Amino acid sequence: MSPTSVEVLIVGAGVSGIGAAIELLRRGRRDLLVLEGAQGLGGTWRDNTYPGIEVDIPVSSYCYRFEMGFPWSRLYAPGHEVLAYLRHCATKYGVDPYVRYGCRVRSAAFDEGTNRWSVELADGRRFESRFLIAATGLFSTPRVPPFPGLERFEGTTLHTARWDHAVSLAGKRVGVVGTGASAVQVVPHVAREASALTVFQRTPIWISPRFNPALRRAAPSARPTRRQRLRRWVSELALELLTYAVVHYGRMRLWLGGFQRVVRAWMRRQVRDPAVARKLLPDYDLGCKRPTSSSDYLATFNLEHVTLETSPIRELVPEGVAVEGGAVHALDVLVFATGFQTTEQGNQPSFQVRGRGGVELHDFWERNRFQSYAGIAVRGFPNLFLTHGPYSGGFNWFAMLETHLGQILGCLEHAWATDRRRVEVNAEAYRRYVAATAELAERTVFKAGHCASARSYYVDRHGDASLPSPRTPFQRDRWAKARGVADFDFA
Repeated sequence: MSPTSVEVLIVGAGVSGIGAAIELLRRGRRDLLVLEGAQGLGGTWRDNTYPGIEVDIPVSSYCYRFEMGFPWSRLYAPGHEVLAYLRHCATKYGVDPYVRYGCRVRSAAFDEGTNRWSVELADGRRFESRFLIAATGLFSTPRVPPFPGLERFEGTTLHTARWDHAVSLAGKRVGVVGTGASAVQVVPHVAREASALTVFQRTPIWISPRFNPALRRAAPSARPTRRQRLRRWVSELALELLTYAVVHYGRMRLWLGGFQRVVRAWMRRQVRDPAVARKLLPDYDLGCKRPTSSSDYLATFNLEHVTLETSPIRELVPEGVAVEGGAVHALDVLVFATGFQTTEQGNQPSFQVRGRGGVELHDFWERNRFQSYAGIAVRGFPNLFLTHGPYSGGFNWFAMLETHLGQILGCLEHAWATDRRRVEVNAEAYRRYVAATAELAERTVFKAGHCASARSYYVDRHGDASLPSPRTPFQRDRWAKARGVADFDFA
């Protein structure tokens, strides 16, 4: 059977894939398909349904700029509303007919003779396209720590990324492993149901108070209200300033230190037991890990049936969890709030990619460390675009995505307008960008600050903080607009 052939293939129907498809359709481009491995769109927001899930930045910024008039219920919207928003956008902008579900991509290979990508699915079906956009995201593969004895535990195990709502926690002895963003959201909800809750903490997290007012709701509007535009401006300014402090650590060290003292004092006041409060205070700089906000997580540790365990987990035993020192916590349910595989080989993107000369992308990164041009392209992989490449992340996924899609669509439009078949980042421009990014990364909190004890997923196996960009959202967007397609070769 001959492969299905289109001009543009997009892999992934989450925030990035939907956004890429919408931008193509808004420009009148119809020769495209979106391949999605699951049976529904939404990506992270389809898969993550644990109790308490919310966005962790104001929803006024966590949305597409071209669709800001959605009737959110709160400033930090619950996860099911984000999924509804993505479905709304896909329907409104005509993406639905272009999505093919149950299409899990196994591999993609570039044909230098035809300048086309050949894509194979896990079930053997094949597609081919001129351009390939990898939009598989970062938070798709749950991470479960390889604790000894995991298979011996006789209770029920859950992961926040694959929550089983058929499992009741009422009256159960529950353990939660992890104290990252998902744990901060799920722990207060678990505490309301469980008869006993033990939180196993390896590394504490910076937490600031959350102001989460209800928003005035109305029908979806094509144009955002003045209030919605103002909220977006304020939230983007706050995120810009916070990012500036993180990526320009040397300049902002004193300011960041003062802010940390204020936050630490607030955190200490939330917990009545001084000994427990001390264990919940980070000893690394703000920004080394993604910070979060909550007005009820820390207070949960004031409840009599909630215990904080900071001794390392030694193993799982049939009745529960054994920690260093010999203590055993008897549990009925163990919840892993342990995040996702991020920079592990083969995860980003989530399929094998072979470029010029048969070079495999993950092998290239393994040999040369993570690198990319502006987070969207890698030299040696023509006609391939990433929606989230190395050194491009930030606090706001949508801000990053809009910058990336602007430059990606600029390349595609230029290729179509000039009847070119191959697009690849210029070798010298690529070298300069990678070198400049590495230099800027040395000035960030991840390199210049105190991050050794943070155990952050920002840091890859090479010891580099290769996920976040060393530039602020405004700096990235201004730079991308100024460069346009100048750093790409078209043939």
